[in-house]
Amino acid sequence: MLFLASFLGQAVRGTTDELIGDLDDLIVRVGDDRYPPITGLVIRDRRRLFFVPASQLQSFNGVIRLVSSTVNLRPFLRRDGEILLAKDVLDHQIIDISGRRIVRVSDVQLADVERSYRLVGVDVSPQALLRRLGPRALAPRIIGRQVIDWQEAQYLASAAPVQLKVSYDRLSEMHPVDLARIVDALSYRESAEIVAGLDDETAAETLEEVSDERVADLLEGMDRERAADILEEMAPGSAADALEDLDKELADQILASMEPAEAADVKESLAYAEGSAGRIMRTDFVRVREGATVGDALALLRALFEVPDPLLAIYVVAAPRASDADSVAWSENEHPAELQGIVRLRTLVIANLATPLAELMDRDVPTISAEDRAEDATRVLAEYKLLAVPVLDKAQRLIGIVTVDDALTVLMPEIWQRRREPAF
Repeated sequence: MLFLASFLGQAVRGTTDELIGDLDDLIVRVGDDRYPPITGLVIRDRRRLFFVPASQLQSFNGVIRLVSSTVNLRPFLRRDGEILLAKDVLDHQIIDISGRRIVRVSDVQLADVERSYRLVGVDVSPQALLRRLGPRALAPRIIGRQVIDWQEAQYLASAAPVQLKVSYDRLSEMHPVDLARIVDALSYRESAEIVAGLDDETAAETLEEVSDERVADLLEGMDRERAADILEEMAPGSAADALEDLDKELADQILASMEPAEAADVKESLAYAEGSAGRIMRTDFVRVREGATVGDALALLRALFEVPDPLLAIYVVAAPRASDADSVAWSENEHPAELQGIVRLRTLVIANLATPLAELMDRDVPTISAEDRAEDATRVLAEYKLLAVPVLDKAQRLIGIVTVDDALTVLMPEIWQRRREPAF
C-alpha cells in the first residue's frame, strides 16, 4: 500500500538514475472502474509542468522511477474526465457513504493491482495530516490511519475544474434523513450537484427532510420540469410548504408543470393555512364502507397498487352517495364520507374472514378538524396514545389522517427539520 503524501514532491528519475523532475501530481481517470487506475504523472521541472503517461512508470518503491530516460516535455493540460489526486482530492471534502458523514481527505491510498497503480482509498485521520505537516523525522512515530475504501467514498465532481462523469447512485442507499443532513451541510453548489444526480423519488424523500431555506434555493436553481417531477413525488403538504417559500410566479410555473392529479393534491393542501392539521395530514389511507366484512377489507388491501405506509388501521365510513351502493369497499378519497369507526390492523388480520367490520371497529374515535392547529393534532395523539388521528372537514367527513411521524415534524422541528448543524 502506498500513500500519496509520502512521495508527493519526490524526485522522478530515469532508468540510468538521471533526474527528470519532481512529482507534482498523479492523474486518475474517473469512469466505471471500482478502483480507477493512475493514467499519468504530472512532473515539475523548475517552473515547467509536463505529462508522463503511467505506462512509463516503473515503480514507486523507494524512488519514483520511469522505464525510460526520454520524456515528452509538452506542457501538461487537463482533460475532461480526469482528476488530480493532490489538487482535486487531497484536502477536499467527500462523502463517506457507509459512515453517513462528510469527511475531509488527509491522504490518498494507492495500490499495485493487476500491474497498474490504482486509487483504492482515502485516509481521513488527523494523523495523516500531521504526517504531512510535521517533521519527517517525527512522521514514522505518528501512527493510526482511518482509511475509507474508494467504493464507499462519494467524490463530488464540483471539486474538479473539468467535466466529470460521476455516478451518485450509491447515495440512494442512504436513509433520506442522513442524506438530507449532508445536503444541508455542503455548499449550495455541492448540494445541487448531489440532488441533480438522484432519481426523482430519492430526491423527493431527501428534500422532505432538508431545511426550508436550502429546499427553496435548490428548487429555484432547477429546471422547471425537474422541480415539478420531484414535487410530484413528495407528500402534498411538503410540496405545498416548498412552493410557499418560492416567488409566486416561479411557484405557479412549477405547479403548472406538474401532472394534473398531483398538482390538484398540492393545491388542496395549499388551501389550508401553514401550521394547520390540514397542511400536514396525509390522504393515502384505506377506507371501507360500512357493511363490509374482514374478507372484503383484506381483498381490498391485496388489490391496492400501492399500500399506504404506514398502514396502521382501516377506516370504516358511511356510503357517500346512492350510486356507490353496489360496492362495499374502496380506498380512493374522491368522495369524502362520514367516519363510522376504525379497525386496527392487528385486529383485522387475526379475525375471521366472514366477520362484519361493524363488530370489530372502535366507534369512539378522537378526531380533529382540518382547520385545527397542527399542535392540536400532536396533543390528541399524545393524550389518547394514538398512532394516527382522523381529520374531518367542515361537514364532518373523513378527508385525511395525521400520524405520529407527521406530528413529530411539528413537535420537534429543531431535530426533525433543521439540518444546518449536523453532528458529523
